[in-house]
Amino acid sequence: MKHIPNILSCFRIALSLALLILLRRPLPFAILYLLCGLSDVADGWLARRFHAGSILGAKLDSLGDDVFYGTAIAALVVWTDIAHNTPMLSAFVVVAAIRLVNFIITRFKFEQWGILHNIGNKAAGLLLFLTLPVGLLAGGFPLWLLLPLGIAALLSSLEETLIRLTSSNYKVNRKRAVTLT
Repeated sequence: MKHIPNILSCFRIALSLALLILLRRPLPFAILYLLCGLSDVADGWLARRFHAGSILGAKLDSLGDDVFYGTAIAALVVWTDIAHNTPMLSAFVVVAAIRLVNFIITRFKFEQWGILHNIGNKAAGLLLFLTLPVGLLAGGFPLWLLLPLGIAALLSSLEETLIRLTSSNYKVNRKRAVTLT
């Protein structure tokens, strides 16, 4: 039982890569996308439930998140006019740059690669996860759908920067930038 969460993370990585093949086929994409999302929830729940958390499991989960959400972002790029919308493209580049800087800070400051599972990143990830199916059902991705996602992504990346710069040790599941007492 203790290996099932890691197997699910590997499964999510493989399914996420398969999503790239289905970008032009919305229904199969949506079904596989849902399976990826469910496996993301299940691996964490099972790891906690069976006390099967491990350093390898945390790394696999983070890699699974990166590949899954990278694929979701690729889908947004393919399905929207982001390349022709200068403000949207600029916002996308700014968030991507901040996230890249955060990744580099972690590498040099804490001598490892990783992303944080903080509340802001979880909220932005949930919004990204929900945006694709809503856009597919709505027949497009209007500004009212993309704006909250962009704001959440920007705020979560800035929160992550603050956490990384003020932390003396790397804790992947740090919940917030400021600890309330």
